[in-house]
Amino acid sequence: MKRVLLLCVAAISTLSFAQNVTENKLSFSYTQLPMVPIAKEYTNYNIVVERNYEQANEDSLMSYQVRLEAATIAYDTEMLAWKEQRKVIYRDYYTKMAAWQKAVNAGTPTQRPVDPILPAQPVMAEVKSPVLNSDIEDATVSSKINIQGYDQGEGGATVTVGINPLSNVNVVMKKSGSAATTKYAYSVNYKLPVNVKVESPSQGVIWQTILLNTVQSYTINTYASEYEYQMWWLDNEETFWPQFEKNVRTKALAEVNKQLNSQHGFPVKSRAIEIYTVKKFKDHQYNDLTNAYTAASQGYMQVAGSLDHSTAASKLNEAITIWKQMLTESNVGDKKSRINDKVTALLYCNLAEAYCWLNDYNAARTYVNLAKNSGVGKFKRAAGGIESIININEKRYKANV
Repeated sequence: MKRVLLLCVAAISTLSFAQNVTENKLSFSYTQLPMVPIAKEYTNYNIVVERNYEQANEDSLMSYQVRLEAATIAYDTEMLAWKEQRKVIYRDYYTKMAAWQKAVNAGTPTQRPVDPILPAQPVMAEVKSPVLNSDIEDATVSSKINIQGYDQGEGGATVTVGINPLSNVNVVMKKSGSAATTKYAYSVNYKLPVNVKVESPSQGVIWQTILLNTVQSYTINTYASEYEYQMWWLDNEETFWPQFEKNVRTKALAEVNKQLNSQHGFPVKSRAIEIYTVKKFKDHQYNDLTNAYTAASQGYMQVAGSLDHSTAASKLNEAITIWKQMLTESNVGDKKSRINDKVTALLYCNLAEAYCWLNDYNAARTYVNLAKNSGVGKFKRAAGGIESIININEKRYKANV
């Protein structure tokens, strides 16, 4: 019983402390550096469109012509045989009718021959016209691409976008539910890879890849019956494919734009963080932590002022000085101390985030590792999130210095 009571007291104490920690949420903007920078002397880029689908259209038309000719030959052959068969049937019928008519004229009526039964006339097999890839204008591609930090124009980098043909197109159905709740979801599986190449006059080709070279899915709709879909398809098949192509091309170009900005652009991003403070713990005061929070908040709001975040350096360093001074009081072995294990861990997290935005990644990693090894679960998890942005920012920073 005594052990249970001690555990309860410990739990209440932990809860009480946790309630004193304030997670001050803050969002700020920053300019993301490119992973593969274009030489600094170039501020423009122009778009070159390669229509790789044209050959596929020619192949489809040739295949259609071959199938149409084969169907025509088969139909002509069947029609010729049918006409010969009809001639044989009528010859036999006319022979019988001639004998019958002679008998009637001679005054010896007899039963009239049965009318001939002809075989079904051949019908030419339907050869559907191919669904061709429609042409896409240069302006359409150019309007979908905006590499932030650059203007479209001549004299700079060249971005070549190769629009490939749609392939592996297949309507699929997925059944779900049971009894009265049964549903039939229809979608189109397809592939629409896009070739992308970026080059500059002084660097040559700096990035080249094929995007979306995997099977994608495009949702049609969900129906309560397979036959509801079939009725819809009867009325909409012809108009569906052009709209489908337009939509998936728009999606593909959006991905091209996203990747171009990730690799070469300077897009403005948003970062949501938490700056930890402590209101009060026992008789301890944390005015210094509040002052550091104020300085850090001001610093983070100035990060967007420069690519290297130097506009934020003064305020972030002011906060760092306070946090590091507090760490000199760290006493992780005494939970009642002002800077106990939990406060120490939150200081590590605050420092790791701040050093990341000062581009001091060695210091940032040092404090991330200290937080991860602090034994305080909350701040171990928080450190993991900070480590992710450190990894991203460091890689991009090193690519640009």
